[in-house]
Amino acid sequence: MEEVFFGRRIGTIRRLLRRELEVAAAAHDITATQFQVLRRLWSGEGMNAQNLAREAHLDAATMTGVLDRLESKGFLRRERDENDRRAVRVVLTEAGRALQAPLAKIVKQVNDHALSGFNLGEREQLFGFLERIERDLESPAKEDQS
Repeated sequence: MEEVFFGRRIGTIRRLLRRELEVAAAAHDITATQFQVLRRLWSGEGMNAQNLAREAHLDAATMTGVLDRLESKGFLRRERDENDRRAVRVVLTEAGRALQAPLAKIVKQVNDHALSGFNLGEREQLFGFLERIERDLESPAKEDQS
């Protein structure tokens, strides 16, 4: 295997997963980026907009546009943070919460499709390899000792 193609292969898989998610989520008028924001909001009772942008790996300008679109669709609202009036807190509406189940179903279908060529043991092995790669990349790189 040529190592030079590893990052490209991962990038291609990411692009294909995103495209399939967007096609399926279009019925709910949601993009993959909007899904990433909603997914983080489903786990709690609102979130600081700056923290949300950081967790979703979005710059401030992109996050503002995503929040504008989700707010105009009625899926969230922005409020002043009670503890820091300069900060904005993003909170889901009932309509935004209602998207959790149908979008989770879509994500499961996309994942099932992506992994359809693997048996359970192969899936476990694949996830083990991916976790190891993630751990390795999160730690400082070791200098080549050769």
